[in-house]
Formats: sequence, structure tokens, C-alpha cells
Amino acid sequence: MKILPALFCCLISMSLYAQKNKSNESFYVYDSNWKPCEIESAQYLCILQKINDSTYQWLNYHFSGPLISIETYRDEKITVLNGYMAYFGIDGQIDSAGYAKNGLRDSTWYFYDDTIAVWMEKKYKNGILVNSTDLNEKRKREVTGEKAAATPEQAETEAGFKGGMTAWIRYLQNKSNYPDRAQQLEKKGTVKIAFVVDTEGRPVQLRVLRSVEYSLDKEALRLINESPKWNPAFQKGRKVKAYRIQPITFS
Repeated sequence: MKILPALFCCLISMSLYAQKNKSNESFYVYDSNWKPCEIESAQYLCILQKINDSTYQWLNYHFSGPLISIETYRDEKITVLNGYMAYFGIDGQIDSAGYAKNGLRDSTWYFYDDTIAVWMEKKYKNGILVNSTDLNEKRKREVTGEKAAATPEQAETEAGFKGGMTAWIRYLQNKSNYPDRAQQLEKKGTVKIAFVVDTEGRPVQLRVLRSVEYSLDKEALRLINESPKWNPAFQKGRKVKAYRIQPITFS
């Protein structure tokens, strides 16, 4: 692996490097054969992020394009997969995601269609496929079968940004920055971020669903992560977690 030189041909701003120690990120470049190379020959950009002493995330990017994969390891030498995993199509849209445990697939893996809807679920236990469910077929059966009667007491109040949609749009417009790297590369597009609004109104469990380019993805994640608290969702009179998807367009 070859760490990026301090001078990145003006493609990554000096401010990004100034944040290296704070964000615990290291950068590497590879050629078309995934061999370490000089910046001029780079086809892939990889970022190693230290989450904590036992969690390291490895982000694989096309050098000037979207994500290829996210892999989580329990060691800095990235030898044992352990944690969140995600794989993306050539257009940067998520294809599948799930978790690994001690190097093996574990728990539920989700597979996405072109609309970023989950069409297949596969459950694993210690690397062994336990069960798979085609959700499209399941939905067809539900449509043709009998529908359960609605119960008014189960009505929900969705999570919402304080001040409503107008305030949310104002926050995104006022607080967003167009990264220097994206400007140099003349990159634009829409990043889609999934997140959970917890019972305290905090955005947590942020995931990229559609990637454009490293610096734009990072800025979209920052905007969600640093946003003011939301009004949490309610169900049956109590606060509950709510799942949200937010597109953020850079142009």
C-alpha cells in the first residue's frame, strides 16, 4: 500500500490534510491493477479510517468517482473483517450491505434494486446462509392476499426537523461547503444518505446509499451528522427510532 504524498497535485485541499490526525484517516492510491503507484497513475483512492482501537473502516473509491466498497476490520492491518460491509455498482449506487463477524458473513444482508429498495434479504450465521427472502415475491403475495384491518391506535408521527422542511432546506443551504477536491475534479451530483433519528432526535447510523465522489460523500455525511436535533418519531404514545433517506445535491 502506498500512502498519498503530502502534495496531492491540488486534488485534495491542504485543509483536508490538516484534518488527518483529527479524523484518523490515511490515504492510499493504486493503479488499474490495484498496485501501489504514483498519483499521476492513480485509478483508485482508498481511505483507512480508525473508528476506535478495534474498528477500522476501509473505503475503496474510483480515484475521481464513486465508492466501490466499504469494509470494516477489527485490526489496523485490515486482515479480519468484522463489522459493516457495503458494495456499490459502477454508478455509485448501493448494491448490497450487511455485517461480517470474525471474517464471515453474519446476520441479515440486504440487496437493493435500481430504486434503492431492498428486494432480497439473506440471513447468515457464521458464514452459512440460513434463509433468504425474495421481498418482491412476498409483496406480491401480500397484495393478492387479505389485508389486515387498520388499527387507529397504531398511527405514527414521523420524525421531522425542528422548524419543518423549510428550516431543513435552509440548514443544508447555509451549512454546506463545496469541497476543493470536487471543484478541482469538476464533480457534481446527488449523494444519498440513510440515517436513523433516535429517540433523542439525534441522527445516527449514517450510511451512504448513493456515492458520487469521496469529498462530496464526506461533506454530505458531515451535514447530516452535525445537524441540529430532530423531533423524534412517536408510536403508540412513545418515542421510537425512525429511518430516513436524504438526497443532497452538489452542483
